[in-house]
Amino acid sequence: MHMLLFVYGTLRKHEKNHHLLAQSVCINEQARTKGCLFDSNEGPAAAFDDEGYICGELYEADEWCIHKLDQFYQGSEKHTVLVETDDGIKKALVYDMDKTKYDGFSKISSGDWKEHQMISKSQNPVYYFAYGSCMDNARFQKAGVEHYFQDPVGRAVLKGYTTRFTLKREDGSRADMMEDGGTTEGVLYRIPFSALTYLYKREGVASLAYRPAFVDVEAGGERYTDCLTFLVLQKEPETAPPQHYQVEIERGAEMYLSSEFAEKLKRHMNSLPKG
Repeated sequence: MHMLLFVYGTLRKHEKNHHLLAQSVCINEQARTKGCLFDSNEGPAAAFDDEGYICGELYEADEWCIHKLDQFYQGSEKHTVLVETDDGIKKALVYDMDKTKYDGFSKISSGDWKEHQMISKSQNPVYYFAYGSCMDNARFQKAGVEHYFQDPVGRAVLKGYTTRFTLKREDGSRADMMEDGGTTEGVLYRIPFSALTYLYKREGVASLAYRPAFVDVEAGGERYTDCLTFLVLQKEPETAPPQHYQVEIERGAEMYLSSEFAEKLKRHMNSLPKG
């Protein structure tokens, strides 16, 4: 018998306890549920309530896997939560700590353990996967930040996702990615940690337009893990980007991406309803 398991901390991909899920299939890399995260100094502690969101991953686990986790997390509580994914809301098991033990732990405001570690470590470089207008340098130059983006790795392929246009912002922003089993392309940059202030502002993280997320991509024959990207939080039906925004995307795509994918992306944008 298999069941869905939502993980949000050290069980996630590339984290120290992920080996406990070695035989389990990841159903959704991008998943979230209602609640708050806290830094316990040994990993995140979670409170599942309506205050915010916790980001994580969804796995299909068998009884043996759950038995191992029961032993590993002795003293933790186990219950079910509703998990939001790009292909619907699902019910899944979670492990969490006794709520009386939260005192003294600092809150992780983003609700994302991977993002919290990136910010806390302040490491250089940060690998950033761009798939929309950030593939082009026009706005970098206008903002005087082009020096942050002078070290591109180049074309990168992301499996499991498709580029979509699910946002409407006054600046013309539309681009998003849906985790739907497709394949998309973008530009992988090596950027300094100091560039994050600009990217977070540009992507509207504080206003909850986009959220930081982490993906594994292939570029130049190598695999890069936990690369920063940004995904739309409240997805709407797709609409065509305005002309100036589409020009930026096409210019960046022609410079970095495969000609086949650049043409496919252009056709998709032209097929969308105006709005």
